[in-house]
Amino acid sequence: MLNIMFLKDLYRRYYFSNSNSISVPSGIEKHEFGYMHFDYTMVRHISFSNRGELIARLVKETPLDVFCSNASYKFPTNSLESKGWEGADLIFDLDLKDLNMTCTLEHSYYVCNQCSACYKNFVTICSICSERNISCNSIPCSKCINALRDETKQLIELLKVDFGISDKNIEVYFSGNAGFHVHVIDSPFNDLDPIARSEIVDYLAGNGLLPESIGVRKSKNDFHIKFPKSGITFGWRKRITADLRINPLTISKFAKIVESVGGYDKFKEELARRAQDLGVLVDPQVTRDIHRVFRLAGTINGKSSLIKVKSMDLETFKPFESACVLEDDPVYVRSKIVLKLSLKGKYFKIKNSIERLPAYAAAYLISMRLADIVR
Repeated sequence: MLNIMFLKDLYRRYYFSNSNSISVPSGIEKHEFGYMHFDYTMVRHISFSNRGELIARLVKETPLDVFCSNASYKFPTNSLESKGWEGADLIFDLDLKDLNMTCTLEHSYYVCNQCSACYKNFVTICSICSERNISCNSIPCSKCINALRDETKQLIELLKVDFGISDKNIEVYFSGNAGFHVHVIDSPFNDLDPIARSEIVDYLAGNGLLPESIGVRKSKNDFHIKFPKSGITFGWRKRITADLRINPLTISKFAKIVESVGGYDKFKEELARRAQDLGVLVDPQVTRDIHRVFRLAGTINGKSSLIKVKSMDLETFKPFESACVLEDDPVYVRSKIVLKLSLKGKYFKIKNSIERLPAYAAAYLISMRLADIVR
């Protein structure tokens, strides 16, 4: 209870004093809003006429998380069936867990969902209360952030080159925890249904690529090479052939590559592996859902006490500085584990003891369930 009181007090002061940091969508009255209380009850199907109403609600309610629909509606407070859908921004979620970073184990911690005991090494059962419901919380390191940055840059390149989306229609946000959100706004893609959005996800990942698409044809003698009449200078054809370093003038070289991996069927497997390396993995459920509510930019992520913040330049963007906006006043916490932490450009070595920390660092650890406030 003390943890919640501490966090709510910090969040309320943030929303009261930093309302200009909250990004409100154009046509705010057409969007559905929602928020989650600290007891994890969810409120949805609400709307606001203007920015002032939204800020007043955030200060009054002080929710754990705040969400806004990517869709516009005629009647945003109605049930999904009767909202009157008018289109939705195309949004992609790139999450650290999907990158399978080898360093993850080095900065992951395991928390019992029953008694909140914390462990550095993986456990299946809590030694304190014998509970088997254990959560894994990871603090992204610089390698993780750089990998996410590279994956996001790769996605943006695909959207621009293969789909013709201009820079002005692409917005990039740090989620406030361990991922990036890429929003495609005010574009013809807003009218796409869930099936079409799923097809975009498959295309980005390179799912279902066939050897025939780049000129490897199945035959009685296993295969032969015949490049498509439409050429190999665009999209996945260009991407794969460039990776293989082949072109229409190097047919014999291409044939040797296919032979070296074991023929048509084995090359099909090789093609899938290369597509996995060259493509982008985004959460398919997030992209195809035309009624989803997303974390509102500028609001606090309850899993970390960092905000969802826009990146103006991915190359120089430092999420754990830009997204760390809560107060600096010192407070005391009792850490549950030894760890290292970098926030707001400052480095912390946390011991398994009572620590005096800036409020923003304390809030981060408490939100990650790695520490408790001390009064």
